[in-house]
Amino acid sequence: MENELIVNVYKFMGNDMLSGRTSEDGSPSAESLRKHILGNWDRYERISISLDNVVQMTRPFMDEAFAKLLEERSLDEFNQKIHLPDAKENVVKDLNNAFKIRQKIIQSQKEREGAGDELGL
Repeated sequence: MENELIVNVYKFMGNDMLSGRTSEDGSPSAESLRKHILGNWDRYERISISLDNVVQMTRPFMDEAFAKLLEERSLDEFNQKIHLPDAKENVVKDLNNAFKIRQKIIQSQKEREGAGDELGL
């Protein structure tokens, strides 16, 4: 396993104003950033996400790129693997909110699936 992958979000996205979830034209998107992170998860001990030069990230972008990682990895795994060395306080706060919302979504999906299993669906 290699030591560290540094993902410069500005260079990856080619933009400093990050919005939306997916891209219709194949250009980099929040979804492709998330897939890039997941694709390298087991190859590196640590993944550093550099937000240098990023001016703005919308909530849908944060959810798709980062919070949806919780659908495949636990919050503890995320906290051990992902580092945000240059994230400003407001970005960390917004990311924490995105994680809380995503965890509620995941929990409600599990509850619905459990109810469907009980009903034989």
